[in-house]
Amino acid sequence: MSRSLGTVRRASMGRDGLGRLLAGRRHRCHDSRVTITPDDPRRVFAHIDRSDLAPEIMAYLETVATLPEIRAWRAVADDLMAVVPGLRVLDAGCGLGDAARDLAAVVGPHGDVTAIDLSAQMVETARSRDAGAGITYEVADVTDLPYASGSFDRTRCERVLQHLTDPDAGLAELVRVTAPDGIVCVLDSDWRSVAVDVDERGLSDAVLAAMNAISPQPDLGRTLRRRLVQSGLVDVEVRVHPITYTSPVAAAAVYPFADEKIPPQAGLVPPEHRDRWFAALRRAEAEGTFWMATLGYVACGTVPETAA
Repeated sequence: MSRSLGTVRRASMGRDGLGRLLAGRRHRCHDSRVTITPDDPRRVFAHIDRSDLAPEIMAYLETVATLPEIRAWRAVADDLMAVVPGLRVLDAGCGLGDAARDLAAVVGPHGDVTAIDLSAQMVETARSRDAGAGITYEVADVTDLPYASGSFDRTRCERVLQHLTDPDAGLAELVRVTAPDGIVCVLDSDWRSVAVDVDERGLSDAVLAAMNAISPQPDLGRTLRRRLVQSGLVDVEVRVHPITYTSPVAAAAVYPFADEKIPPQAGLVPPEHRDRWFAALRRAEAEGTFWMATLGYVACGTVPETAA
């Protein structure tokens, strides 16, 4: 993700909505996610269909998908995937289907895009927005894909592996369903790369450490090259996309730990640091000194001919 936003705000979802959220052969959709405890509000993305917050989650994802930094991050993946008309493409973890629709426009009527998501509600919403794209949408688990080996020429997985307790299992399935000489492409975050500068350095360290403790794979991004090589892919290429903010208001549109409207019960900021943290963010906003940076990773590799 690359975030140079300045004045970006949530278009489809107010901050109160996000606070409530945290206080859950054509084209198809999937999304397998998180571990803390089953009833932990921070786990809401893992079990969307079990939550009454699906509308808020969808609105959040819809807003994030429109942000320039996300679009730029995805463009890096598009370049590496080299999708052309006529290819069979799998989008694993499609969410609302926006990336799948973009892929469908490229592969054209002679190609085939499949978009999968673990959430039936996500799949139904994505299907309702298809607008004639001809995508096939299915509920499926990235760690147990219901497709024959070699079914796709390209497989794509965005911001899903970071939520899995066993990301290599998901990656192995992506490799399995990709045809020899096909490309597997993974876009994912590296939460340990997040850096925030406020006037209390130790405070930032404490808040970020708490955030990293929430994720089962907080450093997933930096491990992608190793994981792709170990999965048997060749010609692995990794690109790093910087995401930066100069306003905590802009950062809060994507990173909940910067959003003061999210209630303390969400547990995103340690209670002993909460007041000082948000006071520091307000000072940085007022003084024009705020800085935040993180890295979004794109890693692609080719399935060797010997994998047939």
